[in-house]
Parts: sequence; C-alpha cells; structure tokens
Amino acid sequence: MNASVRRARGLSLVELMIAIAMGMVVVGALLALYLNVTRTNNEMAKMNRQIENGRFAIQLLRSDVEHAGFWGVYVPEFDDLTTVAAPLDAPTALPDPCLAHGSWDADYISNLIGIPVQGDAGTCALPNRQADTDVLVVRHAMNCVAGVGSCEVDTPGKLYFQSSLCEEEISGLAQGGSANTIILDKDAPSPTDPEDYVGMLIRIVDGKGAGQSATVTGYDVGTKTATVTPSWTVAEPDNSSVYRFGLGYVLGTGGHVLNKRDCGTRADKRKFVSNIYYVRDYATTPGDGIPTLVRSTFDLAGGALAQQAAEPLIEGIEGFRVMYGIDSVAKGGVTVNYTQPVTWVNPYHKVTPTNRGDGVPEGDYVNASGVVCNGATNGTLPDRCTASNVVAAQIFVLARSLESTPGYTDTKTYQLGDLEMTPLDKRFKRHVFATTVRLVNPAGRRDTP
Repeated sequence: MNASVRRARGLSLVELMIAIAMGMVVVGALLALYLNVTRTNNEMAKMNRQIENGRFAIQLLRSDVEHAGFWGVYVPEFDDLTTVAAPLDAPTALPDPCLAHGSWDADYISNLIGIPVQGDAGTCALPNRQADTDVLVVRHAMNCVAGVGSCEVDTPGKLYFQSSLCEEEISGLAQGGSANTIILDKDAPSPTDPEDYVGMLIRIVDGKGAGQSATVTGYDVGTKTATVTPSWTVAEPDNSSVYRFGLGYVLGTGGHVLNKRDCGTRADKRKFVSNIYYVRDYATTPGDGIPTLVRSTFDLAGGALAQQAAEPLIEGIEGFRVMYGIDSVAKGGVTVNYTQPVTWVNPYHKVTPTNRGDGVPEGDYVNASGVVCNGATNGTLPDRCTASNVVAAQIFVLARSLESTPGYTDTKTYQLGDLEMTPLDKRFKRHVFATTVRLVNPAGRRDTP
C-alpha cells in the first residue's frame, strides 16, 4: 500500500523546477539558433541582392557601350581606310548632349556621329547626382530597323539615322557647273520630289574645285542642276569634278530618301540612341538615401526631341567611374592625323596605314578629363580631339547593400580606376565590380593585319 502511494505522487517541486530550467535552456538555445539563422539569412539575402545589382549594372553598361558607334552600314570618313582624300568629318568639339535639337548644325551632327562615348554631360541638368561619380554618354543607332519585327514602330517626329549604299546617290562625276550651280552625274537618280535634295550638303572631293562644300537650295530634275549656297569661291566645277552628297547619311526627322545598293529601294531607318548614365542619391523619393544608377534617353515627348528625365535602373549603386582607352598612334608609331589622306607603309598593297589608328589603346586609361576635343589647330588630332579615338573603356561600379547591417562598420577604401572612395555611411556592406569593354565598332574599323 505504501509503495503504490509513493509511485502515484508525481514530481516534486525541485524536480519540476529543474525540468523548467532545462526547458528554458533548450528554448533559449533554439531561440538563439533561430535568431542567428535568421540574421545569417538576412545578410545572405542582402549580399545576394548587392551582387545581383552590381553584376546587372556592369552587364547593362557593357551591353550599351559595345553598341557605341554603330551606324548600320555607315562608316565615318575619318575611320574609312578606303577614302582617298583627307576626311572632312573628323570631330572638332565634344557635342553637348542636351543642346536643343533645333540648334543642331552639320558640324554638330558630325561630332555626334564621330564621338560615340564621352564623360562630359554638357548643359544637361542631372538633378541629385551623387558626389564623386561619373557621367557616361553613349550614342549609336538602334540595332534593329524601325518598324521591322519587334523594333519600335517608325514614328513621325522622332529622330532617325539613314545611310546610303547607292553609289550614284552618294557621289558622281559632275557634268559642269557655274559659280552657284553644279550639274550632277548623268546617271544620278532623279528624286520623285526635287525638294528631297534641298538642304543637303554637297562637296567637291576631287578634280576641279576640290575641297569646297555648299548646301543645295534648289534642284532642277530635268537638267539635273543643283543650285547651291554659298557660291564656289576656289573654282567652278567642270566635268572633272567628283562630288559627294553630305557624308553619306541623314540624321533627322525627315529627308530619309537615301537608297540601298539597287538605288531604288529605300535604305533602312534606325532610331537615334543617346543614353546618359549617372548615379543619383535617391531611388524613388528624394531623401530616401538609396543611391541609384539612372538613365536619361533621347526621345520625342510633348512634341519636342530632347533628353528625357532620368529613369531609375538599379538601386544600391553608390560609385561609378569610367576610364577610357585612347588609340592615338598607328602601328608604325606615327601619331594619328586626320588632316591628311591615308598614307600606307606600302602604297601598292595598302595593308598598314601609317597615320591612322590600329584599334588598340596606347598608354594608361584616362578619366573623362583626358577625353577632350578642344579645337586646337596644330594639325594632329590627338591634341585636338582624343574623344574620337576612344576604342575601349574600363567601367567600375561600387554596389552597396540596400539595408544597413547592425553592428557592422565599413573601414575599407575602394579603388575605382584612378579614384579612391571612402564611404561616409559606414553601416553598409559594399563591393566593387569592374569590366573592360572594347568599343567594337570604332575599334573594329581600325583593325588591320
């Protein structure tokens, strides 16, 4: 009887307290484990997003820079090794990306085409730009034809690039002329509307009167006579004069009357692309403190062609630096000079030019201050316009986590090219991402055996 009573009386108070204490230890350990796992998962999520943002930023920038200088089938004269005369389109000034479209003249357009990347934002307003970060301007034609396939439809009023492959349309042998006229080649195509020629630049590139240029102000279809202004001042053209229309392309909202090689089918139209990348100090709301890579695109809005307000692309991009590789020396060690026709090591084989670049940057990469176009007239382009000789770019971005890490202090400095950054807000983790990009189009045009 006593034994059965003892077996039924349960836990003592001491035993219960010991059990509770042991349970609390186990629960505490589990709670600590849970908190540590949660904290680790949160940090891993932050790190993964930081890495994803950094890699995406590099990928996005790289892709656009690789397209820089793409103009369909068109090759700028100063990069065309088949041109026999001194090129007339070598850039002379850095174009202002935000110059009002109505103010663009032939020289400005030529500079746009000849300088596909630059780090100077000109008069562009870049509100809330992050301190100590670069600007990158990238220009090219769309890599698809307007209105074809999934490409944006051909929209009246937008800016399009079109180049000609019709030899008779691009150039020809004049039949004669006067002080303010030139009679085009007998095989020159006749436009359906004589006004198609009006406003086009015409140049005499060889023969009598070579080196002169004028603008067509009228055209007689029957006699193939173009009236020009200003008048020819050096010599009037005759039947030895070789002329060229413009530089072989149209960049505008109209006048896209150039043709393909058959001289009867309109050449492709491609939308003009001008993207400005920079970092601003907020993501969606001013003051939110999240640095963000943004992009301003050139487009038609409200009836006006202009750089549009920046759109956010990738959050957490705190640093941005671009270094440029300059190709200013030919294979033979001679400085590039576009004021002269192409000269060759062997004028019969014409394999290696001695006064044109070879597509490979020389020396150290330079920051935007070294990519200039100052208009000097010393006869050597590298001193006058290194911007037209950029063939490669090194891109650096500093990606920051979007949320701070409790108890973490960032004591590191970060090297972005020639720029050393020491972040002010040390509660966030960071990482530098970098890549080197070859400007395939400008560099590829200079490749020689």
